[in-house]
Amino acid sequence: MSVPSTAGLAQSSAYVCRSCQSKLVALRNVRFTKPRAISTASFTRRTPQPTPPAWRTTVSYPRPNGVATTIALRSNGIRAYSTSTNTLQPTDSGIAPLPHRRLISLSGPDTVKLLQGLITNNVHAGRNQPFFAAFLDSRGRVLWDVFVWVYPELLARNDEWSCYIEVDAAEAGALVKHLKRHKLRSKVAIELVPEEELEVWAAWGQAYTGVNKQLVEVDMCDPRGDATLWRILAKPGSTFFGDRSDVQDEWQYHLQRYRQGIAEGPQEIPRESALPMEVNIDLSEGIDFKKGCYLGQELTIRTKHTGVVRKRMLPVQLDFSGGPSSSALRPEPGTDIKQLDEVGAIKKGRAAGKFVANIGDIGLAMCRLEMMTPMRISAEGGSYKDGMEFGVSVGESGHVVRVKPVLHEWFQEKERTLWAKSKPKINMHTED
Repeated sequence: MSVPSTAGLAQSSAYVCRSCQSKLVALRNVRFTKPRAISTASFTRRTPQPTPPAWRTTVSYPRPNGVATTIALRSNGIRAYSTSTNTLQPTDSGIAPLPHRRLISLSGPDTVKLLQGLITNNVHAGRNQPFFAAFLDSRGRVLWDVFVWVYPELLARNDEWSCYIEVDAAEAGALVKHLKRHKLRSKVAIELVPEEELEVWAAWGQAYTGVNKQLVEVDMCDPRGDATLWRILAKPGSTFFGDRSDVQDEWQYHLQRYRQGIAEGPQEIPRESALPMEVNIDLSEGIDFKKGCYLGQELTIRTKHTGVVRKRMLPVQLDFSGGPSSSALRPEPGTDIKQLDEVGAIKKGRAAGKFVANIGDIGLAMCRLEMMTPMRISAEGGSYKDGMEFGVSVGESGHVVRVKPVLHEWFQEKERTLWAKSKPKINMHTED
């Protein structure tokens, strides 16, 4: 005898007796659902993160073996380089392709007007150098962090102001839809740039000095860090780099930006979650606080006038000692960072930050500055004291991984320069 489906039981009939109806009601209230873990973290991923595969630390040009794997994993929403293995160490010099980034072409007589109303940086017809910016939603939360590539050769070629917008590859389609939704009747052509037409590269250290500028479309110093990281647009197959041995895997690029506290893409800057100042877009020359109206401007300007940004993305040093092998310790993005007691155990109370991502013992975290660092943000000050230690609980065993924020002097100088005039008069006590 077959068992009736719950959908059929959900509809009672007028010809069923009251006794049978009461049984149907009982069956109707049975829920056939799978258990689901509930997270209270405000910094959550949209997709589960399985254990990533091992990667190669050296690659061959032009298509390293790791690139195809990276793209396949990214299509499933997985950031493969967020791992706790200690096998990969940062290099002091190198050049790396960035297959996780895509370009969108904007051209037409209304391009300036369209972009000016949508991004945080200033756009005008006389601007002919690339810059960093962000798209915000109406609440002032970050939708996408982008580079806007505009340069004299491109303007001359198109006879009007035009640009390429560089964004995370997984978000390129969504950004195109966003632009077209606001385009209305504006005369702007919006197209995804084929990967075989232009590539994005990164260079750092001594390797950048060997770049042949005649063989690249354009380059720029990445404003998000300490001016040692460069970005390059080049034609596929171009041998613009000086030494083939300088070519590194994409992971090395991520290590370089993690060391400088640079978050990038939707996995580290979840869409509609973070304020632009919290992920340092203001310190990266990505916000023009004097420009006119744009989407999300109201809260951004209000925050600038208050002079208080209580939490920011910072580089962190992880300590996996005292537990299982580091490859088995993988702090989950969004895990609370809390103060440790005298014996190294997690203390109860308010979280001091949120863990974001890591490669080995180098990572990113959203830190409450007055709780995790000696920086003074407000007149009342915070709870930080010298000698405080912080950590995250990892795995079912609850092993504690220590998390130490890193304050670079250049970061503090940028923060002081941009925000000192807006803050109440306080003694700025900072350490490198």
